[in-house]
This record gives sequence, C-alpha cells and structure tokens, in this order.
Amino acid sequence: MNSTASASASSARAGLTLKQVHFRWLITLALACGAIVIFFPFFWMAVTSLKTAPEIQRVPLQIAPDNWLNLNNYLEVFKREPFLRYLLNSAIVSSIAAVSSVVVSSLAGFGFAKYRFPGRDVFFLAIVGILMVPFQSVVVPLYVWMNDLGLLDTYAGIVAPDLVSVFGVFLMRQAIEMIPNDYIDAARIDGASELRIFFLVILPSVKPAIATLLIIKFLWSWNEFFWPMVVISSPQMKVVTMGLMSFTNMYFIEYNLLTAAAVISILPILLIFITLQRWVVQAVVMSGLKG
Repeated sequence: MNSTASASASSARAGLTLKQVHFRWLITLALACGAIVIFFPFFWMAVTSLKTAPEIQRVPLQIAPDNWLNLNNYLEVFKREPFLRYLLNSAIVSSIAAVSSVVVSSLAGFGFAKYRFPGRDVFFLAIVGILMVPFQSVVVPLYVWMNDLGLLDTYAGIVAPDLVSVFGVFLMRQAIEMIPNDYIDAARIDGASELRIFFLVILPSVKPAIATLLIIKFLWSWNEFFWPMVVISSPQMKVVTMGLMSFTNMYFIEYNLLTAAAVISILPILLIFITLQRWVVQAVVMSGLKG
C-alpha cells in the first residue's frame, strides 16, 4: 500500500496522471517483448554454435548446450574452409563500397541541397526512382558489361554495383539541407572554394549521417550474396556469405558449423556498430529534432 502511494505521489510530482503512467508501462512492456523477439534468434544461433550434431538432433529439444566452453565447431569452420580469406574478401569489398558511397553521396547531396540548377528536382526524383527498379532486372546486362571489361572474378567486379548508393544520396541531401546557408555564404566571403567548403564546412556538420551511411552500406555489402554468386568463380575470391553456403548441401545442413560460421561473420559488423554507435544515436536525435 505504501509503495503504491509512493508511486502515485512521485507520478503526481512529475505531472503524470495514473493513465499516463500505465501507458508508459505498456510501452515499456511492448518494447521489452520486441527486444526479446529480435534478440532470441541471435541467442539461439550462438547457443547452437556450441552444440554437437547429436545435441542439436536431440528430442526433446534442449536449449542449453552440454558444454558452454565447446569451441570445436569454430575450430572446425577454419579447418574445413579458408574462412579468414572469406572474411578478408568481404571486408575489402564492403569497405570500398562504404567509403565510395559516402564520398559520392556526400558530393551529390551537397549539389542537390545547396545548388539551384534547371531540372534539379526532376533529376533528384529520377535518381531516387532507381530504388524502385529491382536489381535482378539489370543483372544480365551488368554481367555482360563486367565480362567485356574483364572484371569477372575480381574485387572490382564484385564491388562495382555498390560504388554508388541511391539511398545514400537521399540521406546526405536531407542531412546537408539542415546546414544553414549562412555558414556557406560566410565561407565564400572568406574566399573558400566550393571544394574547401565541402570538406571544411559540410562534412564536419554531417558526421552523424556519414556514420549512419557507413554502417548501412557496409552491412548491405557484407550481406550481399546474389551478385557475388554471379561474378565469382574461384574459391579464393569467395565472400563470407558464400562461405556460409559451404556448410549446406542438397541432403543435409550442418547446423552446428553453419551457426558457428554465422557468429564469426557477425563479429566485424558488431565491432563497427559499437565503434560508430555514438554518431548513429546522434543522427537519430537530430532527425527527431528536425521533425
């Protein structure tokens, strides 16, 4: 009774009605349930990677592994396949794609946000409209083009479709539009060139958007499977998504090894997100303030 009265008193001091308090609790409960639903597949994957094949097939189903320190599946992944090479290939391709997308998208976003030229809005809508074109519809001509250029089974051939991000152009345009024109005008009065303005005024002001685009583009390229399957033919050029397929065949799936390889493939993405998390949160906050 005392705790209820105390909660009511604190809510009253905070200016909240009992209905608002209950609503907040419902929102918190819903978010907690959503977090559990999202996190559970990753938990299940990590737990399965510590099990042996008989443990996975055991009936009734057992969630916890017999040995929480069993790392044999991880060792077997590296013995069975050159997984470090797959990770390196994915890291090279994803890094090039992410950096290229940031540079091109920032320049394009600067042009669309701060310059006035005939057909600007039409041109921007045409670029954004590319998002509605399925990638599969252009795979054949793109493959022929890569073949003519001799880029099949090369890093350049893998990363070529990801060098420019239409979503990145849209994101950077929205972020750069928030920068007051007074900053740019002041830099021009001081004699700064347009390129100098871009590097010294624009880019430092949109660091959160850059970090967000880096994570999204790196993650997108890291998870790419369809296009690498089309252009890669040699084992040494395989990326990590193709490496995961090495533990499946038409007869059975080695879930213990597959989940161990999946956990390994997630670690670089997790590291990058933790490194850039502060900027991503800031980008979300700024987008909320804009609204």
